[in-house]
Amino acid sequence: MTQKKLQHRVEEEEEDNSAYGFYKRLERQSRVMKSNLTDNVRAILVDWLTEVHASLGYGPETLFLAVNVVDRFVSLSLEVLSMAELKLLSMAALVIACKYGEEWFPAAIEFNKIPETYFTRSFHGISYSQDEINSMEIKILKKLDWKLMVPTIHTFLLELFSSCGVGETDGEFKNLAFCFGEIAMNDYDMIVRYSASSIAASAVCAAQCCMCKRHGWNRALETGYSKRQVVSRAGRLLRLLKMKPDRKVFKKYSNL
Repeated sequence: MTQKKLQHRVEEEEEDNSAYGFYKRLERQSRVMKSNLTDNVRAILVDWLTEVHASLGYGPETLFLAVNVVDRFVSLSLEVLSMAELKLLSMAALVIACKYGEEWFPAAIEFNKIPETYFTRSFHGISYSQDEINSMEIKILKKLDWKLMVPTIHTFLLELFSSCGVGETDGEFKNLAFCFGEIAMNDYDMIVRYSASSIAASAVCAAQCCMCKRHGWNRALETGYSKRQVVSRAGRLLRLLKMKPDRKVFKKYSNL
């Protein structure tokens, strides 16, 4: 074995013992599987969660976890849920995510104050009591076997910011990377096809490409994925950005 290969293996072993390596092992156990949800229905759910999340002023990690909870619950369920049931699922998922990382969580009255958008008109007139939200919350926790400590795209973005030397003053870059992370989260095919760590690396790569006006590659993104994989998926995120659909994620970040 050459010295270069030996050094590379040592570096991989060190990475496996890092927080990033720990999160990568966890993500294998919590991958989102394709469910009976159509792309359009899931898009409505994610858009509505994004609207509620932004209106209530929660941190970005809460939104990523809430969507992950919805995706995992639906993928484990054999039954087909109605739009009304899916709204209740989304509400309870956000409550769970808030309890995990926020100082307060929304009650039924807060949810009912959120105005419906044109995109989420399927939810118009559907409201739930606190007891109904609490019951769905228990159902979700049982279905997921209480496994909430799962790494999301946001988790890996924070790790990559550190690896790439992104500091506190790089707010614009972070917002752009988070935007790409949310764009990916809105794309059901990407969520099912690629791991959270892979998507996060591609989001950082895409953000670097936009900010630096050059190829967005950084050796810190070599996190078990090839340059070709990361750059290819970053290109997909850039194409999704140019589509500019009438979705909350684009409106939210265009105002920052």
